[in-house]
Amino acid sequence: MLSDRRQQILCALIEEYVAHACPVGSRTIAENHHLGVSSATIRNELSALEEAGYITQPHTSAGRIPTDAGYRQFVDELLDERELAGSAIEESLAAQLRERADKLDELMHRTSEELARLTECLSIVGYLDDGQGSGKLAHQQRLGLSSLMRKPEFKNTSSLLPLMEILENDTVSFKTFDEAARSQDGFAVCIGRENGEEALMGISVVAGVYDLGASQGIVAIIGPTRMDYTRTISAVRAAQDILNER
Repeated sequence: MLSDRRQQILCALIEEYVAHACPVGSRTIAENHHLGVSSATIRNELSALEEAGYITQPHTSAGRIPTDAGYRQFVDELLDERELAGSAIEESLAAQLRERADKLDELMHRTSEELARLTECLSIVGYLDDGQGSGKLAHQQRLGLSSLMRKPEFKNTSSLLPLMEILENDTVSFKTFDEAARSQDGFAVCIGRENGEEALMGISVVAGVYDLGASQGIVAIIGPTRMDYTRTISAVRAAQDILNER
């Protein structure tokens, strides 16, 4: 269990890294987040967080970046549920989608379009192929690949190749889709290595299930592990609710 101070410092580090994609030092956290402690104290706490596996130092003289475990701690324990519920993101998405899109295919397209715009990541909205929680997506609307390719993590297109190969298959399958389909609230987040494939270790997937009567659909965002989880989770949950209401 992290102390309150270490939780605050981990949150601050993740926010800085999500915003700037650069390793974060103690001075940056001290200057930008006003935690009431010195840069030296923050430096000591960062060392403790690194020892516990929540952050890592990519280079000896560099600042630190979150690990998959750090992002998992943030998603599971540190996100403020009040920030996710009734957010401006949900209101904006709902207004955009209800403006048009009567038929399901049109609604799927609009949802994927708005999710890609809001998150600047790859969005997927579609049907699970058999309604049995197989995690395989057959019919799909997919948008935002160009935004994903502009992320610093994917400037080298070879880092996107494994994802592209999966997306080019006739059916798209991710461990996250399985977890979402089988979870009690129909929602799941898989971070980095949790996706179950070494080739996808730099990718996170946020997915929610929506009801299609005899089967299920999936709405998902795929992006770097350095995604804005607060914004992405809010957007996917909002889309999930809207698709369920159609």
